[in-house]
Amino acid sequence: MRRAIEVGITALMLALLVYAGGCAKTETQGPELRILSHSMTVHEFTGGAPQSSAIVTGRAQNVSNVTIRFATIAVNFYDKNKKLIATASAINENLRPGEIWDFNIKTVSPDAWKIVSYDIAASTKQ
Repeated sequence: MRRAIEVGITALMLALLVYAGGCAKTETQGPELRILSHSMTVHEFTGGAPQSSAIVTGRAQNVSNVTIRFATIAVNFYDKNKKLIATASAINENLRPGEIWDFNIKTVSPDAWKIVSYDIAASTKQ
């Protein structure tokens, strides 16, 4: 009986250690770019040319403890039917840890005035 209790207590302690280890917070090892905010503005035709534009502006931050050598923020622009109208991106190099990047991503075309939504993603390369 005593042996069974010892085995049970040991198993319980191991289970608690595994659980606690799985809950521990780990620091970011690689580069991580976090988009803090973003919004879109659409401008209809300007001047004499049949061109319109959509611009996504925002802020991103290097939240890792390493310099990001090459960062990209990409945007897909869609019309009201979720049809892809355009894609565009912005790049930045050598973002230091904690550094904030104010980005501006623009597409210009005769159909840009149709854009009503977008999706956005950040990626990094060390």
